[in-house]
Amino acid sequence: MGNTNANSNAPPSPGRWTSSGQDAASKQIHIRTDQANGFYFTGELLTGSVEIPVAYFQNYLNNKNHRKAPDTLIQQLLSNDIVIELVGDAIYSAEVDAAADSDGHSQHQVNVCRQRCFVTLNQESARQSMPSTNQNETSFDQTTTTTTTVARSSDIQTSALPTAIKGIFQLQIPDDLPPSLFNNRPPSVSYTLELNLSSSRYRYQIPLVLSSKGPIPHPTTNVELNNNAINQHNIHLQASTTKRFYRPGEQISVRLNYLNPHQRLIRSITVTLIQFYRVHNDQYRLQLDGKEWTFDLSTMSPQREWVGETLLQLPYQPLQASYSNQSVGTTQRIECELDYRILIELNEKKGDDIHLLLPSILVTYQKGT
Repeated sequence: MGNTNANSNAPPSPGRWTSSGQDAASKQIHIRTDQANGFYFTGELLTGSVEIPVAYFQNYLNNKNHRKAPDTLIQQLLSNDIVIELVGDAIYSAEVDAAADSDGHSQHQVNVCRQRCFVTLNQESARQSMPSTNQNETSFDQTTTTTTTVARSSDIQTSALPTAIKGIFQLQIPDDLPPSLFNNRPPSVSYTLELNLSSSRYRYQIPLVLSSKGPIPHPTTNVELNNNAINQHNIHLQASTTKRFYRPGEQISVRLNYLNPHQRLIRSITVTLIQFYRVHNDQYRLQLDGKEWTFDLSTMSPQREWVGETLLQLPYQPLQASYSNQSVGTTQRIECELDYRILIELNEKKGDDIHLLLPSILVTYQKGT
């Protein structure tokens, strides 16, 4: 047996983004979800909260130079529906005429989800957040955006006002959505929660990570997977795994052996765990784990038979479950799939290399029965 080397290139856990805004007040707008890491399964009920600083509405009123009483205007703003929307977009590239760009590809974006819900405001905090005309009077200089507050002579005490208006929301995540797929180039699938305010042209959003729970394993289908191949020099390579269904964080046992009747020189054998996904016709492969056996040809005699076994590591949550090929999209329909494959490569010194692909394993969050 040769030397065994290991390497891992598992995807990092996604980070949480802050809501986006354009000024000091809008940057204080917060969207929070009940899952701190933003990881959800399709079909789940998502619960969250929204916090909007009163200063945001005050800045809006100042910029608009309204002449109405501030409390009346803020009430009008709050009477409009505040909407939270789950937005999913798939990005992929397609081959076009070579004259289109430098590499003959064009990037496309297709919306795969738009699920809306309304924010229910905390009426008590909203009521208390209104400026009280019995305590102070706010006037707006029509030539500037500054605000001058004049306390009435009858005011002896003023109560501290809450700094933010709060609300809650619940959103049902649709079933059968493709999983989040992270990549710095197409293809990719991303989801965001977006807050829409009628008083703003900006979008305030945070990312979500979606996954299905995967296929449900059945006792009769959780069987050993195997495959074999023979090259022109009669080298026979065989490989197998102990089962088909796996959960995130599990190890995959891979057994392999070759028969080399003519004692050809073998340089190395590698086993690689690959996450494969496709959006439309755009494909991408990410190596999750891998092992390699190298053989010192200067000291080792060619072997007629060789046997090896190794463990490949699946990353933990939030690893996406396997997603069978499905057609998705709100206006345009495209196909998406997510698959996990094990590739075995035998490298012969002088001759025909062997590339062996095992049947796909299925990653699922369901427990076996």
